Amino acid sequence: MSEPFTELHSVHNLPSRERTQLSLQDAHAKIEAIASSCYEHPALNNTFYSCWRDCAWPVADVELFARNFYAHVSPTADRLATLFLRLTDAGARTETVENLDDELGHGDPSKTHAVLLRNMLEQLLSRLHGKPVVFSDIDGPLLPATKRLVRDGMTLFGEPRPEIGCGALLAQEWHAYPQLVLLYEGMRNYMDYFSLEEFHVNSEYFYLHIGATEKEHKMHSISTAARICRDTTQIDLLKHGYDSYLGLLADYWEELHSHTSHTWHKPLHRSTSQVVRPL
Repeated sequence: MSEPFTELHSVHNLPSRERTQLSLQDAHAKIEAIASSCYEHPALNNTFYSCWRDCAWPVADVELFARNFYAHVSPTADRLATLFLRLTDAGARTETVENLDDELGHGDPSKTHAVLLRNMLEQLLSRLHGKPVVFSDIDGPLLPATKRLVRDGMTLFGEPRPEIGCGALLAQEWHAYPQLVLLYEGMRNYMDYFSLEEFHVNSEYFYLHIGATEKEHKMHSISTAARICRDTTQIDLLKHGYDSYLGLLADYWEELHSHTSHTWHKPLHRSTSQVVRPL
């Protein structure tokens, strides 16, 4: 596991170099290249995803995953709102509001992404336990790396220099789509606990993201950043935010896997980058 965020990622440690202005097209190209590097990062290429996709897990391990994944995902709207307050460009603010509107279910509280996720996890755990389970019943520790991800992630999104927050957003959105593809593939290990129709109804959270929503968020994270980062110094700040948030995610997945029962699962020996990298 890497060093704690506060020691590893200080903006004061960024290399100084001559500031070079960038066209919108050049900024967009540089940012997209940074974003694409996530497919080779331990935030996506890790043992957790291999094991999750390999087979169904014991209920205690599913509870551990559910508790920590929900804790990480549920503050997404708060992170977006925090970044919005730091942005001054009208186009960047508009794209961030669109993202926030998606997260909050377009005004329907029952369709907010956090509610859909909680409902899905409650249904899965109810089937595994053979009785109704509500989220407050879940017995699993909130791990230190999860707490750091939530705390330090919010700090990144709220940095006074919005370039850093845009970098964190870039990492969040480019990690999110392949993350959800991989998690959905593992979710299919539990299909036998549902009728076919029930399983797909219960997977609405995944289908919403794997369809249009998360792909649009990926593109918006680039265009938002390109509106803000128009010189090389700003790109350096963006990459600082991007690397910092991906590092937090990598630590989170590593620690989550380390607290599961290693005696029962055999990880698949394949690179997730070969599975999720877009054509």
